[in-house]
Amino acid sequence: MVKLIASDMDGTLLDPAKKFPPDFVDVLNNLKKRNIKFVVASGRSYSALEFLFKNIDSDIIYICDNGAFIVIENKIASISVIPHKTLTEIIKVLNNLNGVFPVLCGKNGIYIPSEYDDEFRKEFDSYYISPILCDDMYSVKDDIFKIAVYDRMNPQKNSFPELDKIFGQRLTIQISGNVWMDIMNQGINKGSALADIKRRFGSTTDQTMAFGDFYNDIDLLNEAKYSYVMANANDDMKQYGNFTAESNSEYGVTKAISAYLAKHPVI
Repeated sequence: MVKLIASDMDGTLLDPAKKFPPDFVDVLNNLKKRNIKFVVASGRSYSALEFLFKNIDSDIIYICDNGAFIVIENKIASISVIPHKTLTEIIKVLNNLNGVFPVLCGKNGIYIPSEYDDEFRKEFDSYYISPILCDDMYSVKDDIFKIAVYDRMNPQKNSFPELDKIFGQRLTIQISGNVWMDIMNQGINKGSALADIKRRFGSTTDQTMAFGDFYNDIDLLNEAKYSYVMANANDDMKQYGNFTAESNSEYGVTKAISAYLAKHPVI
C-alpha cells in the first residue's frame, strides 16, 4: 500500500489556469484517513506554496525550490545553502548573458534586480510573491539556496551551456521551464529531497507514488514505483514514468490517486 504521494505543481497538479483540481480537497481528506502523506514537489519557493495552500491543508509536506528547501509540519527540515563565493561567481556569469535575470531564493526572502522589464516581471509573478528589489545582487546578505534564472532566449540554448561548462561538475543545474533554469548545490534535486522524506517516514520506493511533467521531475519519478508522467508532458519525458496520467487539464493527478485508492479500499 502506498504511504507517500509526491506531485509537481505547474503542468502537473495545477491545470493550465494554475487552479487546483475541483476534487483536490476531497482527495486530500481521503489520503489523511488512510495516513498517506502528500508531498508537494515544486521549483516554487515556500512562501509562494504556503500562500497557495493556506486555505487547503496544513499537513502537507513541501519540497521547495527543486529540493533545496524542505518543510515538514511547518518547520524547516532541510536547507542547502550555496556558498557565498560560488554565488558571486554565478551572478558574474549571468550578468554577462543577454536576456537573463537572476532570482535569488533565500531563507528570508526572494531577491530580484531592481531594473527589469515587464516580460520578466510577468513570468516572475506567475511563480513567486513579494520580491525584494536589489540595486546590487552581489550585496544580498541571506542564506541563498537556489538561483532561478529567467532566460527569454531559451535556457537550453543560451544560459545552460554557459553555466554547465563552468559549474556543471560543482552544482546541480536544471532546466525547469521554457524560460527558466534552476541552480542548486551539487546533488540537490526533487529526487534527493523525496529520498530524504522517505527515510524520515519509513517509506520504501514500492510504497511511493510520484507525478511530474518536466525534466526537473525525473529524479522525483525515479524514487517511486508508482511513477506517473503527465499526458501533456513532452514525448521524451514519457520514458521516465512507469505509468501515464491524464493531462493536467483533465486533472490527471487526482484521477490517478482516486483510481489507486478505489483498488485498495480500507479494510
